[in-house]
Order: sequence, then structure tokens, then C-alpha cells
Amino acid sequence: MKLQALAASTPFCLIMKKTICIVHLLCISVLLFAQKHDYAWVLGYYGQSPHPDLGGILMDFNQDSLLIYDVATGMDFNFTDASICDAEGNLLFYTNGIYIADATHEVMENGDSINNSGLTYLYEDTGLPVPQGALILPAPGSDSLYYLFHGPIDFGPNGLNTHIPKLFYAKVNMNLNGGLGAVIEKDQLLIEDTLAYGKLTACKHANGRDWWILVRKGERFSRDVYRLLLTPQGVLNMGKQDAGPDIIYAQGAVGNVVFSPDGTKYVSHEIRFNPLSAIDIYDFDRCTGQLQHLEHFTMDDSIFLDGGAAISPDSRNLYIVTQNIIYQFDLWASDIEATKTVVAEYDGFIGYPYASKFGIPQLAPNGKIYIASASTDTFMHVINTPNQLGWNSRVAQHSIGLPNLNDLSIPNFPNYRLGPLDGSLCDTLGLDNHPKAGFTYFTEELEVTFSDNSYYRPEAWAWDFGDGSGSSERNPIHAYALPGEYYVCLTVSNEYDSDTFCRWVEVDSVTTASVAILHPQMTVQVWPNPASSEMHISLPAPLLTPAEWRLYNAVGQEVHRTVIPAGQREQSLSLAGVPPGLYFWQVRVEGRRVGSGKVVVEK
Repeated sequence: MKLQALAASTPFCLIMKKTICIVHLLCISVLLFAQKHDYAWVLGYYGQSPHPDLGGILMDFNQDSLLIYDVATGMDFNFTDASICDAEGNLLFYTNGIYIADATHEVMENGDSINNSGLTYLYEDTGLPVPQGALILPAPGSDSLYYLFHGPIDFGPNGLNTHIPKLFYAKVNMNLNGGLGAVIEKDQLLIEDTLAYGKLTACKHANGRDWWILVRKGERFSRDVYRLLLTPQGVLNMGKQDAGPDIIYAQGAVGNVVFSPDGTKYVSHEIRFNPLSAIDIYDFDRCTGQLQHLEHFTMDDSIFLDGGAAISPDSRNLYIVTQNIIYQFDLWASDIEATKTVVAEYDGFIGYPYASKFGIPQLAPNGKIYIASASTDTFMHVINTPNQLGWNSRVAQHSIGLPNLNDLSIPNFPNYRLGPLDGSLCDTLGLDNHPKAGFTYFTEELEVTFSDNSYYRPEAWAWDFGDGSGSSERNPIHAYALPGEYYVCLTVSNEYDSDTFCRWVEVDSVTTASVAILHPQMTVQVWPNPASSEMHISLPAPLLTPAEWRLYNAVGQEVHRTVIPAGQREQSLSLAGVPPGLYFWQVRVEGRRVGSGKVVVEK
């Protein structure tokens, strides 16, 4: 109606201009909301091996619950791992630093032999052993072009220490090859220098569209950081900065770097044998790409070169992961080092086939921080509510069962859901932060710990716990009076908009802290369906403790119960004496439901 009224009194050319503005605003909405580029994680070990414990792994964050699949990728991963989805969360391609695979797990057209120099040939069958050795970004202003940043490894100037001698990019056009994509530019040299071992990451420019990519020089030589800017026109080298501190160590370092989700902080975690770990924390200017050094401190408890850094969704809590201990630091404190708090210590669990210690962490789109094991393993660790302080962050060790072995890897992602810096001199594109609500939670008996996972600068939070009570805190802890399922809603808002996210939260009278092997967010498969004389159940990982499989009729009466022994991953279940009809099944571990569904019994 408004457009019709406008047409009656406005020249056609002006109507066209206003219509273009409307279309432009719609495009902005897509730009800020549909950014699910990190919703599919590909990892694994010998992706096409016939061995039952080897193969690819796909972690899918597109549903309310995390789904984990066994996939025949054909790719082997070491540390180097990067993948990308389209804005709707559909997997496009991924890499191990040796080649690029498309969504069908075949080598992408012209995607073979990247990093084809130096010592890369030694790792053709295993993938590059470089943490954060690859990074994929969507091209600003395009829904079909993507940039892969990567580098080979080679001996250092002394002929001994390995380093990254060059940084390249490859450009992928997803409109080619029937939508499977093709590499249209390859091995495009950006930097030639003695660069740090991996440590590739990026942050959105303050305009909310472009990307800053920071590339560190090798720590044994300087504290210089190269600043690259990815724009619609391509990659611009904006020079390098001596970012500090004025400390040079004789040894190189592995480890990782990470931006806070809000783009205000940059953290470097250098892991070496002597001193073992060096932590550097910086302020970051999203307009200029400049770093301002804040704090430097060391931690002398790394036993091996494993671990990394991750930051909570609310940008407050820094997690420094070493092989045996996970620490939390408060980035909002005036003395960050003084806030060091232990939130997890390795519990001695031996996975398959090695100890399930702590490796590289990565913040996921569901607001949790996942941590790869520090060795080949069928388990991962997770920080369930990372916004919470101390032990309320709820670290669950070896709680994520994987269908195949994973060899150290976890994908490297920036925060794709960061909007413009409203009101800054660089906020020049007319984009606004329309908040998008989300949260994660952890239940222990009747107490539920909530962790906000909203994007695009929320300023106010309104919780409805589904029991008649609520809260305006960002990360509340709520005690329920009775067990049950509660429909919890979070509404977030700022000066531009508001948004509401709701989900069912199951509250039991038994703790979930001891449920170590079958996480509530795993898939339990039951087949055939319909069934007649027996059914089969498949669990995502062997059970540490016995489980119960229960069958209920349409009115909720239990008609059958079977114990699944500890150590089992698959079990046959007899349906003898069960009449035909529709039934509901549950799998419970230590009293907690970890899988459920429907089945039809036919005779």
C-alpha cells in the first residue's frame, strides 16, 4: 500500500531508486543473518580406509542437536583442517592443506596439489601438520566466490626449524562444475617471508562486510604482524606492524591465535618447550587492523606441544588449553593473568587407542567450545556453557563420541556472524546489527546453567524458563522445582530490533555430570522401522556404563526393557511378545534419556 501511494505522487525514476533501496535492505538482512558458513565440520583419519575404526567424520550443526556422521571422505587430516558452507549451512568444500575436496568428497576441479612446494610432499598421504594452517573466507559482496588462504612448510633459514615460507590464496567459484565449484585462481602469492607456523585467523572489518586477515612473522625473528584486507576488489596487503611485546624467544612455537567473537581482542597462545607457553593479549582496532599489546605472561605446565586458545561467545572468558589442564581467564579484568582459574584437569581416561588429553579448541556455532583430543582418538571434549565463570563453564571430558578415529584435527573458523561497528568512522555501508537470539545450556539435577549465544550485538536479555519465572541476566543459572521438559525462550534486543529463540530443555532429578560417553546431542540409530521380531540399535560410541532401552505403547505404558551392557556399541533387541502397533522408545544412561524415537511393530 505504501508503494502504491508513493507511485501516485512520485516520478518513476524516484520510485526505482526507492525500490532499489528496499532490495538493498533485504540483501543486508541476508548478509547479517544467514551466515552459517561453519555449520559443517569435516575431520577424521584415513577417510576411505576399510578398517572399521578409520574414516571420515562430519559434525552437522544445522539442527537443534549436534549430529555426527560417518562419511567416506577419502581425505586424511593431521592438524591442518578448514571447511566452508554456504550461507544456509550446506557444505561446499574442505581441505587438509594438500588438496581441496568438494561436497561429494571428490577432488574439486583444479583443487589438487595446493601448497606444492617445500616439504609439503612429505605429507601428501596424511595432511599438513600445521595448526590453523588453512582458512576459508567468503568473498565480500558475493554468494559464490570463496578465498582459501594457505601456506606450505619448509626448513627455516638455519636448515633445521620448519616454518611457513609463503602465504598463498586460492579462489573458488561455486557456480562452476554444476554447483560443485572449481578453483579459478591457484597458488597466488601474498607474502614471502619467514612466517609463523600456522596461526591463520581473520576478523570482520568494522564496516561489517570486509575481512582482516592477520599473519604473524616467525616468533624467533620478530613480533611483526602482516595485515591483509579482503574486499570485493580482492586481497590488499596493508603492510605489517610490530605488535609487541619486546620479547624474542630462541625457539619457534606452535599453538594458535584467536579473535574474541566481538572483534575487540586478539590472543596468541605460543606453545614451546622452554618457556612452555606464552600468552599475549591485544586490543584490536577493526577499522585499521592495528593491534595494541595489553599483557604478556608465560605458563610452565605444557608437557607436549598440544593445546590452544578459545574465547566464549560473550567475549569475556579466555580458555587456554594445555595437554593436561584447561584454564579460564577473564578478559574484562584489569589484570587478566591474575584471574587464572583451573576449570578442568585431565581425568586419566584412556580412549581408543590413547589417552584422551586436551588438544586444539574451536568455538562452534551452537555456543559450545569443542576440543580435539591430543592424540588419535574416538572422543572429543566440550565446554558446555563457556560464558559462565569457573566450574560453571561445565567442561565435559571425552563426552563427544565419534564414529571413527580423529587424528588431532578440528576445523579452523573465524566468527562469520559479526556485524558492523555501529557508529564508528568505518561504519559506512548502512548495515545495522539486528540481534539474533540463541543459547546453550547444561543440566545438573534440577539446576540448569544457561549460556547466551546470541549474535549481532544484543544489549538486553529476557529469559522465560517455562515454569512461570524468568531473568534479565545474560547467563543465568536457574533451579527448577520438579523434573520435566520446559519450553525455554530467550528474547534479545538492541536499538534496532529484537529476536526470540526457544527450545525444549529436559530437567531430570539425576545429574548429567557423570554421563561421560553418550552425550545427549548424539544420534542413536534404531532399525528396521517397521520391525517385526527384533530391532537393532547402534550407538555413536561404546558405552562406559550400562544403558537401558525402554519401549512404551501409545498411552505411555512401558511394555519392554532391555539392558545394554557396558562396552557395547550395537545390540539386537527382541520384540517377542510385543503386539503390533505404534511404540515410543528411549535409551537411558544412568537414568538420563540420551536417545528417543518412534517405531512401528508389525507381525
